[in-house]
Amino acid sequence: MHILNALDDATWDKSMYLFVKEGPYLPEVSAAVTVIGGPSASRWGRWFALRSFIRQSRPDLVVSFLSYFTVLTAARAAAVGTRVVFNQQTPMSAFLADGDYRWRGRWHRRLFSMVTRMGYGAADLIVTTSRGVADDLVAAFGVDAGHVRVVPNPVDLARVTAQAAEPLDEAFRSQWSRPVIVAAGRLAEAKNYPLLIDALALLRATIPARLFILGQGELEGAIRARIAERGLGDAVVLCGFQQNPWQFIGQADVFVLTSHYEGFGNVLIEAMACGVPVVATASAGTRDIVRDGVDGLLVQQHNAAAVADALAHVLGDVPPLTPPTCPTQWSSPAPR
Repeated sequence: MHILNALDDATWDKSMYLFVKEGPYLPEVSAAVTVIGGPSASRWGRWFALRSFIRQSRPDLVVSFLSYFTVLTAARAAAVGTRVVFNQQTPMSAFLADGDYRWRGRWHRRLFSMVTRMGYGAADLIVTTSRGVADDLVAAFGVDAGHVRVVPNPVDLARVTAQAAEPLDEAFRSQWSRPVIVAAGRLAEAKNYPLLIDALALLRATIPARLFILGQGELEGAIRARIAERGLGDAVVLCGFQQNPWQFIGQADVFVLTSHYEGFGNVLIEAMACGVPVVATASAGTRDIVRDGVDGLLVQQHNAAAVADALAHVLGDVPPLTPPTCPTQWSSPAPR
């Protein structure tokens, strides 16, 4: 949505093709972008519908953010000369190990790895959101380094800072007592909320911090159970999906991200834009954003004690970090 909205309307004829035409950000898509919804819910039905769309619209370029192989094969089958770019948002090795997905099993992983090697070689270009994601594709899947470009995700800094100034609803304001930690992201295995909850339990032995978690997902029940097990029912607030997460982040004392892996971590830059220090577990994407000890803390060991120590460092009576900074312009790295 951000990329399509920002592309020059006078230069590009822009379309967004969705297998399912729904989602909270649809109203934010520019009127200059044609939004198309696939008519079929079946896997083959989606493939045929996409091939038909490409054959009829004859785009010069298709950029796939998900369903890479479906998009690639549909575009090639359409046979209209469309070039295909994969936008890889996550480190593939970590993605294949993610318990949320069925290919975590050994044979599924082998099959998917084989298809990945062939499919990524057949795409016209691979764009990754961080150097770590690019390096993983090259080292683990044999992707040609010259076939990859690193392009960090865009962030609308003006919008973030403006919406961060909006007041919280009374329901949340009444629960807001400092020090406050905010986390945001889908309630899924990759975000590793159990680690954060365990770290909070340790932290509260010395600092009475409260945690606000923004997001929804299939693991909400398990996360609530973990909160109850740790006796944190009065210290953690699950806020659900928030259209404006920055009004929470902007008032936090620290923003925390404890993911198993990240391909980039937009929310870290958004927190920096709000002037809030960040604590993040080290991964392929977060290393490209956080300068450890300068504008945040990177936790190398993904365990509760290490995360709790980092949060205590930010919240406790210690010399402050350099005020958070956020890049206003990304330099373009040399082709990889």
